Amino acid sequence: MDISYEKILYRIIKGRLRIKLGDLILYVREPTEDVLEESYEVYDDAYHKAYFNNLFCKKDLKEILFYRELWTPEDDKQIEKLDKQIEDLKVEAYKSHFDRRKVQSIKRHLRNFETEQSEIRARIKSLDHISCEGTAEFARSVWIVGACTSYQDGSKCDWTKCNIADVMSIMGGKNIYPSDFRMIARNDPWRAMWMIGKTTGSLLGKCAAQFTVNQTQLCTYSSMYDNVYESHERPNDKIIEDDDCLDGWFIVQRRKYEKDRKQQEVDALTSNPKIANSQEVFVMASSQESANEIYDLNDVVGRSTIHNRNAQIEEAGNLDFRKLHDIQTDMAVQGQQEGLNKIRGR
Repeated sequence: MDISYEKILYRIIKGRLRIKLGDLILYVREPTEDVLEESYEVYDDAYHKAYFNNLFCKKDLKEILFYRELWTPEDDKQIEKLDKQIEDLKVEAYKSHFDRRKVQSIKRHLRNFETEQSEIRARIKSLDHISCEGTAEFARSVWIVGACTSYQDGSKCDWTKCNIADVMSIMGGKNIYPSDFRMIARNDPWRAMWMIGKTTGSLLGKCAAQFTVNQTQLCTYSSMYDNVYESHERPNDKIIEDDDCLDGWFIVQRRKYEKDRKQQEVDALTSNPKIANSQEVFVMASSQESANEIYDLNDVVGRSTIHNRNAQIEEAGNLDFRKLHDIQTDMAVQGQQEGLNKIRGR
């Protein structure tokens, strides 16, 4: 881990960001639970003020976005589609981890999809700042920075001598990203600190409830890597060190778990001896969400059958059940089997 990550690590451990503003050295500390508690009162006051000044609520903004051609319902569908494409590419990267050239090609596609997704989400959120929620959250953020900024000697910052907007602008350029947390969490010196802390029962010199947001994030990722290292299906180190490949491993594990869970649901559903040997079981759904869950209980063959039947019925309009292609195929196979049985009987 190079020195830039160590710099971020000790920033997280100290719970503060050092900012140089002209001749001034400022420290912006992570908010304590007292500051956070009080900040929500600032949020509520700012929200009520914005609401009575006739600002829009966030839920009403989509109509404005639609008329300004910044959003359509297709954008939401596109985000869902991109989510699925990104998942599938990460799985492909995991399965192809031994082929570095192929993995690099997959990563280029991943970054393109992520960029497209970010651009759509940016359009959807482009008016958030004029909503009641956006105005209130900004007021809360400004208040937190003002309350948590001090000089080197620990005295509170005098905001008549410096501009809080400049401080917030510098902070915006020093965000800690998930990839940073992951790099730090799986490498020394933090990895050694984490393991010793788990053994001694003392980490960062305080209880978990007093951890800053960044400290909580780092501990969460560290726990995630513990689970990976301790898994009975642990991937090799090259996969663990590659965020995209490891995400693919997580997705494969999740899909495997969901498949096993659905199979258990199917087994429970067909445990009734009256339907245990049935070729098809029809289950009534109370909602579209319930219908989707029931549909997911089908295997690949079952889903293909449903798709083909729907296509045939849509084309024919009104159709006798016995005229369905898969039913006719089953009846033909059954007739052939009965004929063979008669020949064997003779």
